Amino acid sequence: MILISVKWQGNYSRAIFTKYHSQFLKTVSMIKKKRSFVYAGLFTLIFLSINIHKSFGQREVLSEQYVQNPMAINPAFTGVRETFNMTAIFRRKWFAIPNSPSSQTFAADGSFGGGKFGAGFQALNDQTSYFTTTALSGSFAYHLGISDNWKLGLGAQGGINVLPISSGLSTANNRALASFGLGAWLRSDQFYVGISKPELLSHGFGSQAISYFYRRPLYIMTGGSYDLAEDVMLLPHVLIVQEKDHDLRVDLGARFWFNEKVGLGASYRMGGGDKIGTSGINFLQLSAEVQIGKNVRLGYFYSTKQIEQIYTVNSGPKGIHELMLKFVPNPSGFQKY
Repeated sequence: MILISVKWQGNYSRAIFTKYHSQFLKTVSMIKKKRSFVYAGLFTLIFLSINIHKSFGQREVLSEQYVQNPMAINPAFTGVRETFNMTAIFRRKWFAIPNSPSSQTFAADGSFGGGKFGAGFQALNDQTSYFTTTALSGSFAYHLGISDNWKLGLGAQGGINVLPISSGLSTANNRALASFGLGAWLRSDQFYVGISKPELLSHGFGSQAISYFYRRPLYIMTGGSYDLAEDVMLLPHVLIVQEKDHDLRVDLGARFWFNEKVGLGASYRMGGGDKIGTSGINFLQLSAEVQIGKNVRLGYFYSTKQIEQIYTVNSGPKGIHELMLKFVPNPSGFQKY
């Protein structure tokens, strides 16, 4: 604070005050202009940092769709349904805002050799601001019968993740990183349990910020399908996610299918924060699916928050919308998963 005290002594004093008061106003104006430039620079830097941190979380977009596509977190699920399946999901944050963050995922898998072998393919394209993340992977699984009611699937997947690499202050060219993972899936007609680590490889990034955000979690998933009535089927599931330097994460969910035509469900995610103070994001996902004939299924999913918010707090709407199209050319029966 600047305090100016002037003792009035006629017109001369007023002239002196007017002169220095004018210089004072000019100085204040210059300070305000410089301050505005500083604020603008800080705002730009913060904006870039937020978007950079968000870009590191985009690979998890595909894995968060595990309810509609279990192969996203466990390659041993490849070929479990013993028929060819294709699933496409479009994800968007704000439908009313042009060029808002969006993602497209595609998964296809099938079996051959009398159901003993499964092969699959997955792709992710994610656009956040001017950052783009792309992932491509192929998977293979071997399924063996261990009893009259139980089968065990062992699977592996490999591919590339193309991520924007940054030091935290400025972006650089995207970098293609190799990806490899393993999984196992034990199942019967009414129950299943799977364990997987879809990302086993570690990568050296030096001092770059992405070294912390490159995640390699362990997934343990269990669930089943139970007939509650003649035309009502319940599909509960539990997912446990363990990751180095992160708290344990647990997902609880269930879906109800009515007459194998309409499916309604909900799941709740909790935990998963890191050890340096970033809390996990707890959110609810609601789902609605409609079976159109034997070959096509349409779905809509709404999550109250998005996976990217584990690293940053965003203003505006927090929810995320997803639309699904599932196509099964030659179904052998109702596709529960």
